[in-house]
Amino acid sequence: MKSAGERVTEAKDDSGAHSGSLVQLAYSTVLAKILDGSLAGNQLISEGKLASDLGLSRTPMREAIGRLEGEGLVVRNGRSLAVQTLTLSDYLEIHHMRRLLETEAVALAVEHLAPEALQDLRQAVLGMEETVSPVDHWTLDDRIHNMIAEASGSRLLARTIADLRRRTRLFDRSRIPSRFHPGRQEHLRMIDTLLAKDKAGAVEAMRIHLDGAKNAILNEFNKFG
Repeated sequence: MKSAGERVTEAKDDSGAHSGSLVQLAYSTVLAKILDGSLAGNQLISEGKLASDLGLSRTPMREAIGRLEGEGLVVRNGRSLAVQTLTLSDYLEIHHMRRLLETEAVALAVEHLAPEALQDLRQAVLGMEETVSPVDHWTLDDRIHNMIAEASGSRLLARTIADLRRRTRLFDRSRIPSRFHPGRQEHLRMIDTLLAKDKAGAVEAMRIHLDGAKNAILNEFNKFG
């Protein structure tokens, strides 16, 4: 894997898309830090430091931060910038939308998902160890949910689901209980219903999976406030 410095050098050498490449590099790097928790909710952001860490000028970093701000992942308060955070109420609202959209997506996707791709997903789920990193867990989770959304045939639906899923990851990770075993079983049930082309079963499996995540978080809040 190339280091950030090597990617910067390549971007600078690309005379055809110099500015755009640097902005994209800055955007992708900061987005990854937000999604993996390196930049946590409410954490202040320094454009200068982030640019310096990547060996960039502040201009592409400023454009990248502006893009993240427009996507609701970064918020501005006067001259200060911080990573957006989600309250429990925000999370539940997003969950409600995901439940509506992802159950529709899986119903539309049933006839369009290749059995080979589903079998590959099944093996990936079975092969995941309990000690897997949060990043690897999210990567596989994204792979499953995004494949289903994209197979729905609606690009708008797929983009909206991807955005909502990304926003979910702004929720305080310390308040999210481990769901390795139930989550794995829920994913396997979903994949099996899709392999069987069981539309009603797939919709129910998606609903159970999403509600399982929500209920685990609600239980955590009820226990500890």
